[in-house]
Amino acid sequence: MKNVLIIGSDFVPSSLPPAVRIRFFATHLREFGWNPTILTTDPSYYESRNDPENEALIPSDLEVVRTAAIPAEKGRRFGIGCIGMRSMWQHWRRAVALCRERRFDVIFIPVPPYMPMALGRLLHMRFGIPYVIDYIDPWVTEHYWALPRSQRPPKHALAYYQARIVEPFAVRRASGITGVSQGTVDGVVEHYSWLKKACTAAIPYGGEPADFEYLRHHPRPQRLFDPNDGMAHFVYVGACIRPMFPTVRALFAAIRKGLDTNPELFSRLRLHFVGTSYDPKNTDKVSAPLAKEAGISHLVDEHPPRLPFLEALQVLLDAHSILVLGSDAPHYTASKVFPGILAKRPLLAIFHQASSVVDILNRTRAGELVTYGADNPPETHVDEIVETVARMLRLPRNYEPPTQWEEFERYTTRATTRDLAAVFDAAASPVAARVVQHA
Repeated sequence: MKNVLIIGSDFVPSSLPPAVRIRFFATHLREFGWNPTILTTDPSYYESRNDPENEALIPSDLEVVRTAAIPAEKGRRFGIGCIGMRSMWQHWRRAVALCRERRFDVIFIPVPPYMPMALGRLLHMRFGIPYVIDYIDPWVTEHYWALPRSQRPPKHALAYYQARIVEPFAVRRASGITGVSQGTVDGVVEHYSWLKKACTAAIPYGGEPADFEYLRHHPRPQRLFDPNDGMAHFVYVGACIRPMFPTVRALFAAIRKGLDTNPELFSRLRLHFVGTSYDPKNTDKVSAPLAKEAGISHLVDEHPPRLPFLEALQVLLDAHSILVLGSDAPHYTASKVFPGILAKRPLLAIFHQASSVVDILNRTRAGELVTYGADNPPETHVDEIVETVARMLRLPRNYEPPTQWEEFERYTTRATTRDLAAVFDAAASPVAARVVQHA
């Protein structure tokens, strides 16, 4: 059994995406010959909402090493709020101690937060251990420069130049680069020519059936809607960012048209947008203004802060139907499609035709699909969306899609962890070590 040290400043009981991704991998790595040790931060230093029940989802024998960090209130006095930066020094000291105590064959660092990726390079320099960096989102991006100054995040320029300095150093000796989509991986590799020699792989989040089995045996209350009030509650759970607005506008235009042409059917519809902001403290609504623009504000409810992980899954289980919405980026693969399928509720995905979501739903037959592209943008599919939503509204409350579960097996977290283990195997091989050494 080989050993991997996973450095993630955010972990269970947090419900944030990096914590969930690490948990998925750590749950299954032993099946593929890798024993994980998690190096993370004590939850008392997190700013996001913790959910102690998340502890029930991790293996009881998983080794989790926790450190202190700079308290958030002290860090912000110096402009340091990110948990990744606040825990860097403590994680470095503990990682060095762990690497002295035992042999690690690979170091694995999912990002964001991004600064800890530098620990991979530093530990490689100190101990010669190969390291793999896993991208949930790209760090270096030109996206915000294209926006008006008023729409850019307050510290965008500082973060951009920090990324341009730290990322090249961090990835210079990486033995592997993974990411949630092929587009994410390609974007990183294109920045740095030497990464063409590293092992790369697109590894989506995947879906964890055990999470839903746990909830079905331990249901949680959710206060967003009453699933038994006779209304058809359609829910969208996840961030709603500007590149998704054309898709949202097309959906809302379809609902408006449905109300005009078939008011008796569409008046039963209630739309819920949940966790639309990346910032857990942000209460600014983004879908509500678009609903007002379309004249359907009375049908749309938005809850911007993220819900705890299990509560978000409960919302999916209680829904009449689930919405999964895409952006204008062809490579965008919404990880939310996997829990949407596992919830076994009717599902409507409106996505770019080049997205892997299209292939996933075509293979699994787990939901309805409306696709668009550069030549046929979302607004040209309003009539198709109207017909699809009307069809879903007529479904009985207990309807379960005819999902091809044998096809879904390739998208489970066990399958994605198998792919990650193959990257670790390649990174730990003597050949890979020689390539990195001479890169």
